[in-house]
Amino acid sequence: MVYRYCTEFFALTDDTISFLRNRFPYKVIKSNELIKVQLTKGTDVKRPIVSIGFGAILIGVSVFLIVNFSGFGFEDLEGGGFIRAVGYLIVLELFFAGLGGYSIYRALPVHKVIVFTMASGEQESFSISDAIQKKEVDLLVSCLVKLINKTGIEMDSDIERTLVTPVK
Repeated sequence: MVYRYCTEFFALTDDTISFLRNRFPYKVIKSNELIKVQLTKGTDVKRPIVSIGFGAILIGVSVFLIVNFSGFGFEDLEGGGFIRAVGYLIVLELFFAGLGGYSIYRALPVHKVIVFTMASGEQESFSISDAIQKKEVDLLVSCLVKLINKTGIEMDSDIERTLVTPVK
């Protein structure tokens, strides 16, 4: 199978789009199954609200642990085993706070993505920051225009500014 355009997450041929995992296709979509393609700013997380909620819960647990279990005085820290438990508790608090913060960060729309909307109503989104860094947005858009009609491609204005030749 010869790809006209290939990234880490998806590849385009003359009549199909392959969604990739570790450079191997796990799902192939024909061009007639595709409703529209959007080049926009968003997230590539499938359920961002769940991810934000999960992150908020983890940060809440971290704050709860800090407030309720961090009020130790010097007289409490006499035993060696107790000091180790306090150290583990601090590491656990930092772990929960860090994981919660990362979960929220990944769910927020902070980067440019391509969103494929299929006729079944399913949506897949992938990051295109690599294509923007390599200045291959023109190639990506021209391959998409050949794959589907250009009325099905929507672009944000900041992505249109990265194009060398505007799409008409």
